[in-house]
Amino acid sequence: MALRIGVVALIVTAISYYYSYWRFQEEALVNLGKYIAARSQLESEPFLQAETNTKRLRDEFVRRLSHLGDTDPAPQFHSLLNQERDGMWRVRLERDDFEHQATVALLPSAKLTPDFMRQVLVGFQLASEYGPAFRSRYYDTFIDLNISDGSIMFLPDLNYARNGSVADFAYDLETELGATPARNPERKTFWTGIYFDKQAVQWMVSVVTPIDYLGRYVGGAGQDVLLDELIERTNSISIPGTHNFIVSRSGDLIAHPARASQIREAGGAYNLLRVEDPEVRGMYQAALSATPAHPFVEAPDGSAWLGVAQIKGANWLFVSVYPKRLLTEKAAIAASMVLLLGVVALLLELGVMAWTLKHDVALPLRRLKGAIGALAEGRRSPDLDVHRADELGDVARTFDGMASTIEEHRHNLEGLVEARTQELAVRNLELEAANLRLTQLNEEKNELLTIAAHDLKNPVASIQGMTHLIVGKLGEWSHERVEDRLLGIVKLSERMQRILGNLLDINALEAGQYHLRPEQVSLDAVCSELAAYWENRLGEKQQLCIYTPSGLMVQADRQALWQVLDNLISNASKYAPHQTTIRVEAIVIGERVQVRVSDQGPGIAPHEMERLFRKFSRLSAVPTGGEHTTGLGLSIVKRLVEAMQGKVGCESVLGHGATFYIDLPLARPAA
Repeated sequence: MALRIGVVALIVTAISYYYSYWRFQEEALVNLGKYIAARSQLESEPFLQAETNTKRLRDEFVRRLSHLGDTDPAPQFHSLLNQERDGMWRVRLERDDFEHQATVALLPSAKLTPDFMRQVLVGFQLASEYGPAFRSRYYDTFIDLNISDGSIMFLPDLNYARNGSVADFAYDLETELGATPARNPERKTFWTGIYFDKQAVQWMVSVVTPIDYLGRYVGGAGQDVLLDELIERTNSISIPGTHNFIVSRSGDLIAHPARASQIREAGGAYNLLRVEDPEVRGMYQAALSATPAHPFVEAPDGSAWLGVAQIKGANWLFVSVYPKRLLTEKAAIAASMVLLLGVVALLLELGVMAWTLKHDVALPLRRLKGAIGALAEGRRSPDLDVHRADELGDVARTFDGMASTIEEHRHNLEGLVEARTQELAVRNLELEAANLRLTQLNEEKNELLTIAAHDLKNPVASIQGMTHLIVGKLGEWSHERVEDRLLGIVKLSERMQRILGNLLDINALEAGQYHLRPEQVSLDAVCSELAAYWENRLGEKQQLCIYTPSGLMVQADRQALWQVLDNLISNASKYAPHQTTIRVEAIVIGERVQVRVSDQGPGIAPHEMERLFRKFSRLSAVPTGGEHTTGLGLSIVKRLVEAMQGKVGCESVLGHGATFYIDLPLARPAA
């Protein structure tokens, strides 16, 4: 029992562990979902705002440029800019105030067309006006014209235009090339990869919105977004026990607490698809399968859950890695407490159980054992715990009662033996009755075989003789004589068919294979059809069948009712003299209908009435036309009528005919 309880405790502990793990995991994923949603919103906001800023710059640039129209920009252009010794066009020194206004750097190779000069002036105005407003959140604001021809930037930390050489400004940057129609046919705002700016000594990423005017490429408006705070938050602020990282969808690792030095060495181009870093690469590939509806995926090795949220604007993925060991540790602590409490409870229960078994089970069983030994010696023991109110008390009382019963049985054994002897005698009488019934059935079987042999032999012999005679006299006899002999063969075959039909019907009825389908049957329809059917057959003895219509309906099987009335009419015709009348009528008696078939035959003697409906019963009356009888017709009638919930009977006075009647349920009143 201790082993069983211990197994139960272990099972409960295992269930507790897995349930706790499941609950902790569910709770952790809910909290993780809230956390990554909040971080996604926090980290996405500056990127989305930067996109909005550059689009606003583009729209304002196009609007102001359209307002200038074809005005001559040269005076204003030359009053603002001059070409310096290295060939670059920059803001004049007397007007150069890079801490409050934008700086301008135009390549010596730039064509100073009126359109280009107007674009430079509009760009200078916009960068000088919008740049200070954006400075609180963004490193700089710039407008590039015609790829590298012109660079306009508001950057109060240094004089950008004077801090670079011709070669520096002639180099085509990603921010400049990405705005061209060849690289950006859809003309969408785009983000560059991260890079480490040596002048700012900070990590940053650039966003650029292409600028087109009158369907022609002009340049791009952009801002540089500093990433140091984002990287610091990613590396240092996380749920206890977890860590975060940010990766672009193309595989560039933006921030990772354990990969900061590798990202710096790669200059921001630490692409997980090209470097040998299987651990982070596996998490990145798993994170790509996450969706906003299903933001949680498992790490490839199954050791952690990955909560994935998109940093909108830059289209990066913020990934929070939640190790599963945090869940297993919590679940193990909860399960350990359950196991500890289970062990303590087990020890207490075993102590109580040992004391209980000794005082409440072992001693009563020892006394019960002594009582069993005493009963085996033929005496009763008074040392039983019959006063107890528990199961052992029930056993003791039951045993005491059993001992009393055994003692009583010993005294009554002779009476029981005598009773069993009388019961065997009754069984013998029942066997004798069964044997008598079997003998009776055997006699019926022999009589059936005798009828089949005798009653079928004569028609077969007659048919055979007539057939040989017709074959021998076919050329001599007339057509009418041959037809007469053939009609005789037909009658003999019909006789055989009736004999076989009766034998089959009685066998089916006795075997329970005759299935009736009760329905509402019109007596007028059945009796009218029978009268028409018997018209020619009755004509041979110049007899007449008269049916009085009643309009009554009975609840019966139509085919069985037809067969019953057909047998009764056949019986009446068989024993009635020539030139007599057979009457069929129906009367209502309460809820029953009585159908009566009356003939003018010799009647039935009183002593023969009891054998009238028995099987194979043949009475003293002889058919008046030499017809044959098997003694089965009335037996079949009785069985069919009783199967239809009816009864059959006969009324007769010897020498004055007989009336056979059947009693059936009334279906509905007469019309």
